[in-house]
Amino acid sequence: MTDSTQDQSEIIPTTQEESVPEKESTPDRSTITESSIDPEIEFEQPTAPAPAPKLTPEEIKQAKLCHLCKKNDWKYTCPRCLVHSCCMTCVKQHKLDTECSGIRDKTSYVPLREYNESNMMSDYTYLEDMSRQSDNLTRSRLNTTKDLQGRAAENRTKMFIKGANQLGIHFSSLPAGMSRHKLNQSNYSKNLKQIFWTIEVNFCRFGKKERYLEHSFPSGKPFHAFFENLLFSKTPFGKGSYGIIRHQVKDFIEAGLGQFNVALKKEKAPRGHFVDMTSVLDSTFKQVLKGENIIEYPIFYIWLKSDDMPKEIVVLEEKKLLIAEITSDDTILDTSAIIEETAAEETAAEETAAEEIAEEAAGEEVEETSASLDDIVDQIEELQESVINDVEELKDTSSMDDE
Repeated sequence: MTDSTQDQSEIIPTTQEESVPEKESTPDRSTITESSIDPEIEFEQPTAPAPAPKLTPEEIKQAKLCHLCKKNDWKYTCPRCLVHSCCMTCVKQHKLDTECSGIRDKTSYVPLREYNESNMMSDYTYLEDMSRQSDNLTRSRLNTTKDLQGRAAENRTKMFIKGANQLGIHFSSLPAGMSRHKLNQSNYSKNLKQIFWTIEVNFCRFGKKERYLEHSFPSGKPFHAFFENLLFSKTPFGKGSYGIIRHQVKDFIEAGLGQFNVALKKEKAPRGHFVDMTSVLDSTFKQVLKGENIIEYPIFYIWLKSDDMPKEIVVLEEKKLLIAEITSDDTILDTSAIIEETAAEETAAEETAAEEIAEEAAGEEVEETSASLDDIVDQIEELQESVINDVEELKDTSSMDDE
């Protein structure tokens, strides 16, 4: 019996609790005692702050004295080097001796032990000042850029107005911000000494109006070149949507340039006043605009000769051509001055010819020589009178045109 029971006991399996090893339990900090601490591990013990040394009455008295004169109690402290002084004389003496600026160094190093709430507020104020100065510099740069751009635009406008006035065009600009001023891209080229215009054209037919803006048309080209580039050229020059434009005004393209009626809107005049420009399409654009009032850019109305006049046109005036000579640099010269110079040259030539004739006739008889000279003088006087009369007539004509 004992053997069988012993064998059975050996066959009995162990329970699950016995087969699973127990987890190591972490000791509770509250149960740690001095005996359970490993003696080899050293812990830092908190050190109590050292007590402030006690000062003697004599040391306290010396600490209250001014650092410079050592006579009076100090009242002021230098923000930079923390030197105590009692009066303005000592403050100035301190600045002379140490070359101290008296301005607190906001970036000076402060040990962590000495760092307090006052230092923290000082750093916070310093960072706020830096942020404010950065914003001020950014705004000043933006303002400077805007000022420079404004001055550049103002100078360009002045140059443009000067160039237009030299061509006899009465140009006016609108204030910045208005839609017509924003659309205007007219400019004056210093190198080419020429104005490049923005032009508005309105094609009118059957009570409808197709409006387009074309930029950078040179004033030295004939006016008909504008329509040829816009409507008829196979390789148009510019950045406009010429395909769309030509599709919308195909009736005008089919009719041809010879069937166009062109009128310029007259500025600074009653509503509906226009100037007929059909007869001056072969003239240069600066001659077309000469003597006209232009606000920002010229506005033209175009309709076919077979159609009725657009309802916007109430009065259609004829274009008055002004007589003027224009040099290569687009400067208008007075016609009378040119004629006077020509007359002076002709007079000098006649006098030279008279001298030569007098020399050749020196060997002839005195009577014949004097008679020939008298004839030459009479011819010169007649020529001078005719030139003076021509000059006066031209001056009267120019004054009537100005009126």
